[in-house]
Amino acid sequence: MKVPFRYAQERRVRLGKRRKKRESGVLQKSLLALSCIVLVLCAASIAFGFYLRHSGRIHEDWHPIRIEVLNGTGETGLAQVAADALMKKGIDVFRTGNAERFTYSESILIARRENPQFERLSRVLGCGCTVRQLKKNAIVDATLILGADYNELKLDLSARARLIK
Repeated sequence: MKVPFRYAQERRVRLGKRRKKRESGVLQKSLLALSCIVLVLCAASIAFGFYLRHSGRIHEDWHPIRIEVLNGTGETGLAQVAADALMKKGIDVFRTGNAERFTYSESILIARRENPQFERLSRVLGCGCTVRQLKKNAIVDATLILGADYNELKLDLSARARLIK
């Protein structure tokens, strides 16, 4: 028995509508899943930012400061020990090394570029001697030269320095 042409055409149209309904249902489910994933990622980002602000590592009013640490005492490895202590406080240490001489009697914090956090860094370190030697092409914001009084800095270097001897 032959199916009339009109009936076959109507049947194809109905089948096409069913397929479109199924396809649109899959599309809706995919969009819903994608929206849920984006929502979860946004919530995780907000929670992580909240954690960082309250963990003491990042403060809204703290601008990053990049420093170099130089050993002015001649004690082997002292600059690296101080750099490790500074990094634990969240300060970016650019490099470590030796000062031009090993006869510094007191530690000195030298400002190399304008940074609003320089005075705050001086208080955090407990460094009484600060100097401004601003340079336009300086790579670092400040230089810390460790002197013979490095034990008086608020970095607890005395115990660590004994370990490297």
